[in-house]
Amino acid sequence: MYIVLIASYGDVPEKVTANAISMGMIAIGIATILQSLWKGPIGSGYFASPVYSAVYLAPSVLAVKAGGLPAVFAMTIFAGAVEVLVSLFIRRLKPVFPPAVSGFIVLVIGIELGLVALGNLLDVKGFGKPQYTENLLVGVITISIIMGFSIWFKGILRLLCSLFGIAAGFIVAVFLGIIPPNSIELFNTSPVFSLPDPGYISYSFNASLIPAFLTAGIAASLRTIGVITTAEKINDSDWKKPDYGPIKKGMLADGIGCMLGGLMGAPGMNATPGIVGLSQAAGSTSRYMAFPTGIFLIVLAFFPKVSALFLMLPLSVVGASLVVSGAFMISGGIEIMTTRNLDSRMTYVVGVSLLLGIGRKVFHGYFDSFPEWLKLMTDTTLSLALISSIALVLIFRLGIKKKDVLMYDKSLPSCDHLREHLKSREREWRLDDEIIDHAVSSSEQIIHHLTEAKLTQGPVKLEAAYDEVYLEIIIEYKGTLLALPAVGAKHAHFMEEDAFVHGIRDFLTGVYPDRIETSAKHEDVKIRLFFNV
Repeated sequence: MYIVLIASYGDVPEKVTANAISMGMIAIGIATILQSLWKGPIGSGYFASPVYSAVYLAPSVLAVKAGGLPAVFAMTIFAGAVEVLVSLFIRRLKPVFPPAVSGFIVLVIGIELGLVALGNLLDVKGFGKPQYTENLLVGVITISIIMGFSIWFKGILRLLCSLFGIAAGFIVAVFLGIIPPNSIELFNTSPVFSLPDPGYISYSFNASLIPAFLTAGIAASLRTIGVITTAEKINDSDWKKPDYGPIKKGMLADGIGCMLGGLMGAPGMNATPGIVGLSQAAGSTSRYMAFPTGIFLIVLAFFPKVSALFLMLPLSVVGASLVVSGAFMISGGIEIMTTRNLDSRMTYVVGVSLLLGIGRKVFHGYFDSFPEWLKLMTDTTLSLALISSIALVLIFRLGIKKKDVLMYDKSLPSCDHLREHLKSREREWRLDDEIIDHAVSSSEQIIHHLTEAKLTQGPVKLEAAYDEVYLEIIIEYKGTLLALPAVGAKHAHFMEEDAFVHGIRDFLTGVYPDRIETSAKHEDVKIRLFFNV
């Protein structure tokens, strides 16, 4: 449906749109299989099928208006490359995308999607024209059924609410006679079996669209992180924290899939939480389901009547289903933002950036008067909101780290004071009991090792620091640097007793921070433990 909607804004011939849908099925099928791979550098190993995504709708509409489908395809390849690049720096980007900013991005995407969808649901273009009332009625019926199933039904019926609503809307549209005759003719004249025609594919890179698709690529990265993390949780009953390996490879697969879609003449795709939620509800989360699913999508591409069927859907039906998607994204964005209490910094980040984004819609003449180099960053609501939010986060991070210093005598290795101190900062620093236990246990083990090995010459100083991303415990003392093992390190091959030695060393050492840094200058030693909060 996204392909149909994007094509409608560019006045693309229906025959071309039908071929784009067929080629898009092949691209989605391949990307679904790529994401399910669990060996090698690509693929999360989960059944996290991509779909043509709301993330790319507004930028693609902008692109098709500016340069037709060639601009959409070229910029989609660019956006996929952005996600591939982000996957390489996933650990280092966390400070730039705290929950407030990540949720804000999802919120703005939901608003952008909702506005496009609402325009089609209400048939704004057709207002006052023949069949306006019928189109509006079909849209209202569609969204009513979707909302009704999602509220009053449970299980699979609830998860498939959009499918039921679209099917009902289509049936009513046929009954009211508002299916365009040329769409019916295309369906009737399409062969049952035929190879897709890729002759429509060409590429036109437009530099003015870079900010919009850069923003979309970053937003797609965040969405993929969320989807793969959810897949991890439902597949691991003992899940405690995200595993960066599958997430990074899943982002890589998602970015490559998006680039592949652009190359094959389709708009941007992205991992969908819907298929993960459906898998969980059905109790079938096996990665092996991705293979028949992908093959089935590829096979469907060779049946043109399937593609032509989508072109028969009234845009009011499409708009109704996307209004629901937009509503869930807006709600989800707010939920992500409020996972942490918004302090004054994040209040300004969210509030000012949202006002600027809305201002782009309201005062469009003012922003359109900007010089070309500045319009690159302010040409769309999403790009302006994202760029301003990231800029404010980076500015407000100045002076954000908070430190507390505690002194310990080398003969008293207990960390009870550290626990009490962190508990007193629990609300202010937004810590939970698990992180506090984690930090205290690791610190206690290291101080115990220092004392047992008699490596200190005087008191041990502890500093607890917090910067909204990490809780950092800094251990300073005069003496000899403690040699720490590579705790929890992955090993490709274990020879003879290696597996036992590494395992017992990790178990007995008991030091499990997310990152360790050590340094020594003469007798001044510093050990820094980082705990992801």
